[in-house]
Amino acid sequence: MNDVNSKKSSNVNLQGKVIFADGAAETLLSGEIAKLNDPSIGEWELVKRNASRSVYRGTIGEREVYLKHYHSRSWIHRLRRVIGISDAMRELRFSRYLNTSGVRTLRVLAGRCDSGVEWMVSLAATNTIALNKWHMQQLQAGPTGMKKIRQCTVTLGKLLGKMHKVGVAHWDLHAGNLLVRTNSEKPQLILTDLHRARQRRKLSRTSMAGNLAQFLHDRLDTTTNTDRMRFLRSYIAAVDIGGTLRGWMYLIELRARLHRKRQFAKLDRRIVGKNKYFTPLKLKGGWRGHVVLASKRKPAGSKVTDMIFAKADWEKILADPESLFKGDGVQVVKDSGSSLVVKRTLNVGANAVDVYIKRARRKRAWKIFVDMFRNSRALQAFRLGHALLCRRISTATPLAALELRRGPLLVDNILITEAVEAPQLHDFMQAWLGDTPPAGNVALSTSQQKQLALEVLWQLGKMLQQLHDNHFAHRDLKATNICVHWEPGKRPEIVLIDLDGVARVRFMTTKRKCAGLMRLNVSLLQCQVVTHAGRLRMLMGYLRRPGCGRINFKPYWRMLETWSARKLNQQIRSRRRRQKAKRRPA
Repeated sequence: MNDVNSKKSSNVNLQGKVIFADGAAETLLSGEIAKLNDPSIGEWELVKRNASRSVYRGTIGEREVYLKHYHSRSWIHRLRRVIGISDAMRELRFSRYLNTSGVRTLRVLAGRCDSGVEWMVSLAATNTIALNKWHMQQLQAGPTGMKKIRQCTVTLGKLLGKMHKVGVAHWDLHAGNLLVRTNSEKPQLILTDLHRARQRRKLSRTSMAGNLAQFLHDRLDTTTNTDRMRFLRSYIAAVDIGGTLRGWMYLIELRARLHRKRQFAKLDRRIVGKNKYFTPLKLKGGWRGHVVLASKRKPAGSKVTDMIFAKADWEKILADPESLFKGDGVQVVKDSGSSLVVKRTLNVGANAVDVYIKRARRKRAWKIFVDMFRNSRALQAFRLGHALLCRRISTATPLAALELRRGPLLVDNILITEAVEAPQLHDFMQAWLGDTPPAGNVALSTSQQKQLALEVLWQLGKMLQQLHDNHFAHRDLKATNICVHWEPGKRPEIVLIDLDGVARVRFMTTKRKCAGLMRLNVSLLQCQVVTHAGRLRMLMGYLRRPGCGRINFKPYWRMLETWSARKLNQQIRSRRRRQKAKRRPA
């Protein structure tokens, strides 16, 4: 019977250049080849489209299927098609091989690559959800969800261990390419998107660790050290290659650091490029800049994540930059020697967005020469804001950055950011930890106030830890530049605003780390409801890491108290000088 099916497949391959997985797939699809070659003929629903491929969903013979068309125009992909290397054929081959090897994947039915047409069709997996979405749902489900996560972690380790044992590495390994069945008691996982899979007779430990490092990069912020150890035990048992947990973890973390560095550098380059999420602008009068078309990350309290903007709408709104600071509804928030900040509502196409518009001013004349060789403050804040969002550090979403130059001279620059509906740190602590909560809310009990304060202060320390781990230094880390977004029943989130004080540094020295802790500690000292224990909680949130064990925090605490006292004395002397200057007659 298998010989008959293989003969049929070879015949169809010669006639229609289509390769079927088996006889059943040939029977199902043989009358639908025209629709598969040209999705505009059939009733297909577009699910996803990018520069390299488009994914459609439809029905054939009462079976739900996914059709993936490959249309990348890059020279490397065109060359690979000419010499017979096809992503569609790779998915077909690895789907058959892994399913027969005990690694569950989507069942690919057929593929084609010839005459400029390349596609692959697979059966849809019903009652499934992407692993990343499933994981977030379980985290919010309490103890029941945590039990399912533990079960899924073991299953995931076995799945990837079996895949590596048969010599296959999936070089696009992230939680979005794994599906979880929702109609079974124990989690069942299905591997998808095999176009970047590679096979070797035997994978080396370095290749295995590099592949797992991709998954660790994706899941680092949503898993605990215990989850990773549980996964690794299951993986080592399935791959049957030996080694200790400590050795494997060291090797994976080493590869993960290199992968994160490359991945973030790639994402940062896209911020000032032309793609699905960003585009450059050229306006009349010499204005140049960059704007957001869509947002992939959703910071706390953001509403623009679900909005899609058009370049033409931005060009219409920004045609006259001076008009942004005039008109009805414009509220001046700050007008000083360093900047002018207004708040208003912008109607970008069909989207109405509350924004802050900031025009940076030059306080010192000598900076005219420095600005000739660096980006404007608006463009720096735009790039830094999206770089922080890529690293899952919440900040007000930068929407547009404009600058005007006459030759190399910087004349003007404007930054537009989303207005975050969240109170500043001191206002939040005074309101929710006091006796009078914000209007329309019920006062919290003493135990609830204590728990909320502990969460906020812990998150402050973790936010600073993330900044430093990603080599960002903040020289203006104060309460007015920190907002807290919180909805009752959920975890509070820290949101950074005003990124003028943020800078990338090559080396995160101990002095820089201590300076950041000191500034945050001084801000908390000025908040009356934060106690000595609360500031210590912030420090422990900064120092605590998965698997670090007992922390000797006292040397850090003594240093923090000394530096904070010095900073407070400096602030007092500076304030007295300003007051004295105001009293001095002209």
